[in-house]
Amino acid sequence: MSQRQEKKQRSDFGILRRLLSYLSGEGPLLILVLIVLIAYAVGTALGPTLIARALDKHIVLGDRAGLSQTMLLLLSTYIIANLAFSIQLRLIGRLAQRVLLKLRSDIFKHMQRLSLSYYHNHETGDLMSRLINDTATIGTLFSQSLTQSLGSIFGLIAVLIAMFLLDWRLALATCAVLPFMILLTFYFSKRSRDAYRLARKALGQLSADLEQDLSMVRESQAFARTALNVAHFEEDNAENRDANIQAARITASFSPTIDVLSTGARVLVVGFGGYLAFNGQTTVGVVVAFLSYSQQFFRPVQMLANLYTQLQATFAASERVFDLLDTEVGIQDAPNVGDLATIVGSVHFENIEFGYVEDKLILEDFSLDVKAGETIAFVGETGAGKSTALNLIGRFYDVNAGTVLIDGVDIRDVSIFSLRQQIGEVPQSSFLFNDSILNNIRYGKPEASLDEVMSAAKAARAHQFISELPEGYDSLYGGDGVSVSQGQRQLLCIARAILADPRLLLLDEATSNIDTRTELLVQEAIDELLEGRTAFVVAHRLSTIRHADTIVVIGNGGIIEQGNHDALMAQSGYYANLINQQQTT
Repeated sequence: MSQRQEKKQRSDFGILRRLLSYLSGEGPLLILVLIVLIAYAVGTALGPTLIARALDKHIVLGDRAGLSQTMLLLLSTYIIANLAFSIQLRLIGRLAQRVLLKLRSDIFKHMQRLSLSYYHNHETGDLMSRLINDTATIGTLFSQSLTQSLGSIFGLIAVLIAMFLLDWRLALATCAVLPFMILLTFYFSKRSRDAYRLARKALGQLSADLEQDLSMVRESQAFARTALNVAHFEEDNAENRDANIQAARITASFSPTIDVLSTGARVLVVGFGGYLAFNGQTTVGVVVAFLSYSQQFFRPVQMLANLYTQLQATFAASERVFDLLDTEVGIQDAPNVGDLATIVGSVHFENIEFGYVEDKLILEDFSLDVKAGETIAFVGETGAGKSTALNLIGRFYDVNAGTVLIDGVDIRDVSIFSLRQQIGEVPQSSFLFNDSILNNIRYGKPEASLDEVMSAAKAARAHQFISELPEGYDSLYGGDGVSVSQGQRQLLCIARAILADPRLLLLDEATSNIDTRTELLVQEAIDELLEGRTAFVVAHRLSTIRHADTIVVIGNGGIIEQGNHDALMAQSGYYANLINQQQTT
């Protein structure tokens, strides 16, 4: 075996062992499955022996009473076996769903902990495909493959024991084609593994592009891109089709080949058995029994061979799932960190260096002192690092060098949960969930009462329009629910931040993309929100930044200018030019 083959085999065994680890804690259910599997295997293995007994000891000798007893025993055996099979299916189905629950929970928990940089480099649709489609494929291992493989193994053992007890010569003849089946199985499995891997990748790409196209349907229609998007989707869809057809073609070629070998084995059994019967070395009943046994023998053998090739689809899906689960969490707590105490609100950037890409710094030697309760406005060109500075405060990214301190404490020395629990954010996107207005506002404080939610909404200037909705605070947003304007969504996000009552606020372009009248409402809500809190504001509009305690102009990786509005206007520098441009447009 080559080094590559050994590595692949170790990988396969590692994947299978890891999948089976999800059966931990399911001991009682597995014992029940084992019991019914043995009952089914013994029941089916006894059948041909009872038929041989009926032929040789009752029918030939004219023993009607004995024949009736044997047939009654045969009927009872098959009833018990089929009842056991039915129970087995139910138990395995329950087991499979429990495993899927654990697996999907592990994936989702891990995805929640992954850093933002991971999501920037991976498409959402592909990640969703791993969580839903790939785990569904893995689910077949436990719901179907596990049932069939365990049933086949136990059935095979029972049949082998019965055959060798009945006639060892015919038993060896039945097993003669097994080496050829094993070789064919390994040959087809390699081809099917590669095909299924391509199929899973194609499905992931299809899901990713679909998610992107649907989320940007407005832009597609605005730029008359619909025809191109349809063509692109059809291309992805065709690639997915071709990959699955190739996988199905390999599987389809495998089954008939195994059928030919199993049929040849049955011909060998009948011919050799007939020869032994002609010479008085066995009975007709035994030959008939072996004809039935050969079918029972090759059915699980063929099933196991088919399952081995189908298992390649599971391995291909598992590779994608475990690749996600094995991704290191970029931002995580250091060992034995404590919680951040209730903060006052001072923030200090000390000699910060940071870049999203190695060797390409966004901030370089960036230092800034912010006192508790101050409002700091970041101003600068697109890409200068304004939003980046906000992301560093919440530790959504770790600095390359330097330190971010809150109340004199390095944010890397406290738990991420306790840090972010005291930070509120109002993003430009003003994202709302497909849920009630009530639950959207109390997203950061799920235990909040209706009175608390209404108080926050009033402070955010959102109570009036909410009260005018068909079901008020219980109105559903999104889907078949209500639709609100961009400005109203922003007011709801501000209400959410007010209710959470954070000590630190991060506002990233919170007044962008709204009309002037709504901007006044939003600005009033922001003023209410800023009261008594330390706030960092990224904005271009003068109304949002002119009353800030300190305006920081960021550029070339550092601070170009710093001061309040009047001081910076007097300097006639970058900030003054920016304001003059706004006033003349």
